Amino acid sequence: MARIGIFSDTHGHISNLSFFKSRLGQLDSLFHLGDCVEDASLLARSLNTGFVSVRGNCDFWSPVPLTQVISWNQHNILLLHGHTCSGNLSLCYLAESNNCDIVCFGHSHIASIEEHNGILLINPGSLSLPRSSKGPSCAVLTISEEARSAEILFAEEYIPKTQHI
Repeated sequence: MARIGIFSDTHGHISNLSFFKSRLGQLDSLFHLGDCVEDASLLARSLNTGFVSVRGNCDFWSPVPLTQVISWNQHNILLLHGHTCSGNLSLCYLAESNNCDIVCFGHSHIASIEEHNGILLINPGSLSLPRSSKGPSCAVLTISEEARSAEILFAEEYIPKTQHI
């Protein structure tokens, strides 16, 4: 069984990782789905794991690929930022054309997990600039040969920067 941390849209700010570090536990790898792709190595170093990354719409200068397909425990996982797709149907079509049963994407800064036609769609939201009242988020993908599951982790003690104390 493998546990993979999934992050997206960090935009150069990873300080909120402190809200998640203990709950993430030991990870086998980390996926960074773009928009400040250079944060992937900082996150991986902090979590003591390796990483795979793709570039987002704010990473136009980066040599990192726009998409990657990773095979892990009998599952094919499509990684992309999401700015080149228009909705879940488009993501599912891309997954099917790449023989993938899991898609990890970002761009919207809104965390979600859905399943469509046997394809697991995971958006970890944003670690630094969430567009949800639940605050910063990331995801954890757990996969084995027999099963796959994902969960969204939200910061528990986070105070939005727009809130005045």
